[in-house]
Amino acid sequence: MNYLTHSGVFKSLWTRPLYRAGNLYTWGVHSLGCGLNQDSQRDQLRPRRIDAFNGNVQKVYPSEYFTAVITDNGDLYTFGNNKYGQLGLGNTQEHQTPQLVKYFRDKGLKVLDVALGSNHGVALASDGNVYTWGSANNTIIDQLLCKPNGLGDNYQNNLLQPQCVEKLVGTSKGKFVSAGINYSIVVNENNQVYVWGAGKRGELGNGCRLNFRYPELNPIFEQLTKSGYTIQKIKSCFAGTLALLNDGLVVGWGRSYYGSLGVRQQEYVVTDLENYQPTPVNMKYFQSNEKVVDFDLGYNLSLFLTDQNRIYLSGYDETYVPRPIDLPQDEKILKFSASNNSFAILTDKNFYTSNEYVIPQQKRNLGFLFKSQPKELFESTNIEQFGGGYRVRYAVVNN
Repeated sequence: MNYLTHSGVFKSLWTRPLYRAGNLYTWGVHSLGCGLNQDSQRDQLRPRRIDAFNGNVQKVYPSEYFTAVITDNGDLYTFGNNKYGQLGLGNTQEHQTPQLVKYFRDKGLKVLDVALGSNHGVALASDGNVYTWGSANNTIIDQLLCKPNGLGDNYQNNLLQPQCVEKLVGTSKGKFVSAGINYSIVVNENNQVYVWGAGKRGELGNGCRLNFRYPELNPIFEQLTKSGYTIQKIKSCFAGTLALLNDGLVVGWGRSYYGSLGVRQQEYVVTDLENYQPTPVNMKYFQSNEKVVDFDLGYNLSLFLTDQNRIYLSGYDETYVPRPIDLPQDEKILKFSASNNSFAILTDKNFYTSNEYVIPQQKRNLGFLFKSQPKELFESTNIEQFGGGYRVRYAVVNN
């Protein structure tokens, strides 16, 4: 990170996309996180529309076994596994279909952003505060193992509905939230980065492997901010995180499963399993004049889009550094998604999917791309967004 310490003012190359609301389609392993009223052990391998929403879905965040949806009026809905209260409904009853998280509406709050760990949720509300709910990891075994949680306070019991993270009250308003297994990250409008929860694999990116029960400022990002760097986008998946900084630089920290973070500096020298501080993505295989303008992170792979309309893949135990994906040069890349063992890319001419991203019979080498037909999959060609970093995937479509 030494070459990230010079001072300067950089131009942001990424703008948060403004998606139109639409209808929600889901599919994947374990229908419990798909919002469908059926046997929770069955796989829903083809996209199905969720009838509970009527063209009003604004943002979707699937974890592996439960999912959160923000509608265009700022309501939050959740569905799926609820053993630890991770749906935020005030109970531990499993719900296969979307349920309104009444806490925010009852308090007159709109939900602006949401992220999910394996058993907890974190949300940014219209009052500028951050809220968490779900597992406190409070079993006897958890306590003996000093197992951390992503709630941000010394809770002795699971939080069955959202609670404000008290230590963040009075700080600058939140801008982004991110979450993985038992850890949470908040970036505020002053470009401060607060982290808490599990840290033994570098999940907090603060230079150590300690767990933190309460939110703490990440000192490395404090220094980076002084040097002119700010986070433009952040995403966590499982135990790793990627962040896009201004001037087209991407850094990663935490566990890099199968090369998913793209931070290995020498492809055949294993140095990237656990990264305790923000580490630059290896740009060796990018063209010399390219800058990253967007990325996506899945369970075991990542995608990077550059300002030259080229997209790179890292991970899946096939490449431990970013390598270019071969697409026709006359096609403009519009959207893309990194998932578990697969990915998808939408251009102005085609919808490409790899492995079993959306069609269960399509299992090939990850580099083999299929041309899927959005009209057949989603009853429309107007795909607003799609994604899903684990084994549940989604698309928001204007029918």
